Amino acid sequence: MKQLFDYLPVIVFFGLYFLGGRDIMLATWGILIATTVQVTFGWLIWRKVQKMHLIVFVITLIFGSMTLFFNNDVFIKWRPSIISFTLGGVLLLGHFLRERNLLQRLCESLMVSGFGFVVALSRRDWSLLNIAFVLYFVFIGALNLYIAFNFSTDFWVNFKLFGFTALQMVFYISVFAYVFKKMPEEDRKRIMKQDSSAESADGNDQTTSSDNEKKDDHAVRDHQ
Repeated sequence: MKQLFDYLPVIVFFGLYFLGGRDIMLATWGILIATTVQVTFGWLIWRKVQKMHLIVFVITLIFGSMTLFFNNDVFIKWRPSIISFTLGGVLLLGHFLRERNLLQRLCESLMVSGFGFVVALSRRDWSLLNIAFVLYFVFIGALNLYIAFNFSTDFWVNFKLFGFTALQMVFYISVFAYVFKKMPEEDRKRIMKQDSSAESADGNDQTTSSDNEKKDDHAVRDHQ
């Protein structure tokens, strides 16, 4: 539910574009409303607005409004690049201003919620990962501008949906592989043990469910 909520603006944008006759203005209205709903309901439900949601909302409000006011899709095409450059700039500043960079703080928070512990990486590893993310965001922002202003709007939207999704998957898989390689052997075993425990729990649930179904069948037959 929470993950679906995070991707609400993207789902609405692509959904309205492809279902609405490839109307970029309709899609812009959709993403503008969706980011507003995301921030509003985020506060009403969780009493908290994520910084990422707030950044996306402000940038979308500015460039989406300009797109609709001037009836010119050039502004909405700038939006993904501005978001990427902003994220890259924030991570770059955090790289020099804090002992533990912003990426490390975010990842450690995700590790605690996902694994229940923080994977031990060296300061050098976190610095390299932070620089990698900065370069990734700069590259994605620059690539978006190149596609937006050298190809048709339809090609740009399709590339955003398929091309950028593929690049994102490759990048994040590479990051996970790097972290997995650099983490201590003890942490690797803990993660693998958790995966095994989860699979065992799923298997037990399925066995229990199957046993219950058999009992129900016997009960029905006895009753008949």
